[in-house]
Amino acid sequence: MASNLVKVPRLFGTNGIRGVAGKEIDSDLAFGVGSALGTLFPKGRVLIGRDGRLSSPMLLEGVAAGLLARGNDVEDRGLITTPALEFMVKNTGSSAGVMITASHNPPEYNGFKVVDSDGIEIPRSKEEKMELLIHRDRWRASCQPGRRVIREGRVGPYIEKLASQVLARDGIGNLKIAVDTGNGVAALTTPRLLRKLGANVIAVNDAIDGEFPGRNSEPRPENLGSLSKIVKEEKADLGIAHDGDGDRAIFVDETGAVQSGDRTLALIEDELLRNHPGAKIVTPINTSMVVSEIARKRKGKLVLTKVGSIEVSRTILRVGALLGGEENGGVFYAPHHPVRDGTMAAVMVLNAVMRNRRPLSKLLDRLPKFHMIKEKIPCKERAKERAIKALKTKLKGRISNT
Repeated sequence: MASNLVKVPRLFGTNGIRGVAGKEIDSDLAFGVGSALGTLFPKGRVLIGRDGRLSSPMLLEGVAAGLLARGNDVEDRGLITTPALEFMVKNTGSSAGVMITASHNPPEYNGFKVVDSDGIEIPRSKEEKMELLIHRDRWRASCQPGRRVIREGRVGPYIEKLASQVLARDGIGNLKIAVDTGNGVAALTTPRLLRKLGANVIAVNDAIDGEFPGRNSEPRPENLGSLSKIVKEEKADLGIAHDGDGDRAIFVDETGAVQSGDRTLALIEDELLRNHPGAKIVTPINTSMVVSEIARKRKGKLVLTKVGSIEVSRTILRVGALLGGEENGGVFYAPHHPVRDGTMAAVMVLNAVMRNRRPLSKLLDRLPKFHMIKEKIPCKERAKERAIKALKTKLKGRISNT
């Protein structure tokens, strides 16, 4: 059992392993991740992919070397979004997957997301086993190295599945949509899907570049001024902004206003619960009360989790939920795949606009309004641990494990 493992320094956070490339995240660790994964998943093929960061090719090679040395076959998907890789792991019958990415973090960061055979990031129990293997350098021996195949750019099945989720296609050809992929790998998916559906796409920051020259990779309001301006100047129907690995989406309405992830999640929730009363909705504890209010109004069942996409995905599976979501623009739609998917979020918002035949701003105006302040405080890892320990002691008996 994972609880009986010897304690070693923790590598995995709420969204995989992350750190500054060349310091916390280097080729030695990449080889360790590949070797540990190959030891934990001794049979079958492992899919690997990466975002456009400058350090990603080096780290991908390290992971591949570790896997091949353990005898695993490796399928290299090259540049790909995290949700597309996760979808491919599940739908190709692969044993596991590794995505090289640091999502929305600055260019100097990078990391690893490790995906289980079900296409969802591995649970904490497997993370602990990998951490132990990495710290102890205990790998499975293999007399026969694995084989590697290169299959870059093959996201067709993923795009087709997304297109099948678009419920109201009539009139999409009349829509003008500005898509700011922030020099990230979502440039390979969202514009392609929307053009396939017939929309007029205005591509913004669509050249994949690991330095993120167009804007900060995190799609926060202060980073989306150019997209807002383009939406207004081009009289676009809406704008979509993605993070570095394409698993999140933030929307700009036709007036140029940047909408919070909470409110677009609530809009999607409202639309789904109209047709699926009683369905379960999963969201972390840091999400706005607008989500719980819509669940109450539409007779949905809200399930709260700890913060982290893995927590949301695994809870969706455990309770049989229809939808999950986060305040940062993460949307998890179970009938497609219960992972955070920015392009799927675009489909869900597009469905709402097309079904109601109303502008995005008007759809969001009908939702109840709540106020929330979200702040990030820079803090070193050891200081974080001390602060959390002190809070747990001070608030003992007043806080839950969630």
